[in-house]
Amino acid sequence: MMKKLFSVLLVVIVLAPVLALSEPIYVEGGKAKVRSGPGTNYQILWEAPKYTPFEYLAKYQEWYAVRDKDGDVGWVHKQVIGKGRSAVVVTKKANIRKGPGTKNPIVFSVEKNYLFRVLDKKGAWYKLVDKDGDTGWALDKLLWVSK
Repeated sequence: MMKKLFSVLLVVIVLAPVLALSEPIYVEGGKAKVRSGPGTNYQILWEAPKYTPFEYLAKYQEWYAVRDKDGDVGWVHKQVIGKGRSAVVVTKKANIRKGPGTKNPIVFSVEKNYLFRVLDKKGAWYKLVDKDGDTGWALDKLLWVSK
């Protein structure tokens, strides 16, 4: 019994920091330099613009290990990371609507790789805002959302 209890406590102690930090993240600043390792001495792999969504993988000191929609992995400094959801359009074109549902009028349309910050979700619809402050709703299957 004690051995089993110790094993459970060990798992909780090891996983608690990971679970606490595993909320969705995105690029909050203007641009993020995605590096090959956790430090400025590592190679810059690519630059991610504002609202780029990431999947959180791990944290080392002040650096986040992240994965993007294409499966590419790198490290980003916490200074440019925001906690919450953002989204990128993954279809050739996406209609952004006035409300959640296809019966709502189209406010504007965007192309693949357009970035948004997620404000809300109702069913299969996300309420979004872009870097210019334009808002609207898009169907979830048109987007890859930070995890």
